[in-house]
Amino acid sequence: MSKQVILVRHGNAKSGAYGVADFDRALDSKGVEEAQEMAFRLKNRKLIPKVLISSPAIRAISTARIFAGIWDKQPESILLDDAIYESNIRRLLKILNNLAESEQSLALFGHNPEISAFADYLTDEDLYSLPTCGVAIINFEVDRWDMIIKGTGTMLLFDFPGADNAL
Repeated sequence: MSKQVILVRHGNAKSGAYGVADFDRALDSKGVEEAQEMAFRLKNRKLIPKVLISSPAIRAISTARIFAGIWDKQPESILLDDAIYESNIRRLLKILNNLAESEQSLALFGHNPEISAFADYLTDEDLYSLPTCGVAIINFEVDRWDMIIKGTGTMLLFDFPGADNAL
């Protein structure tokens, strides 16, 4: 049995306006289009996870809701985890390690630089930086989520809006 993680960086967000906290920054029109494009790409490849977990920041949860809608999932089914906003590898790994064993796949919607660093950590790849709404799909040949540690994943797909040649 194996596990699969889809790491998604949120779509392009509006610049921080005076008086608008970083947490409250919304997607701009480009970010909405990016999220739609990537959600449809994964749907067409039949790469739809069962569980969706998102940072509660507006731009991340908005991205997750767009994906959920295209994947025919209820927006209320998205789990919010405060640990994803302003996170680190240890906190993101804890989210994976604590998933129910019955779950086989997960999409995690987060932020850079942490989401890119997490993909590198899990796979020993060097993505450097996921572009906005970039997606890294990682497979793990493990039976339990708590068996996932540094370097145990294999990159199945690295894709981003506008990319012609995804890995």
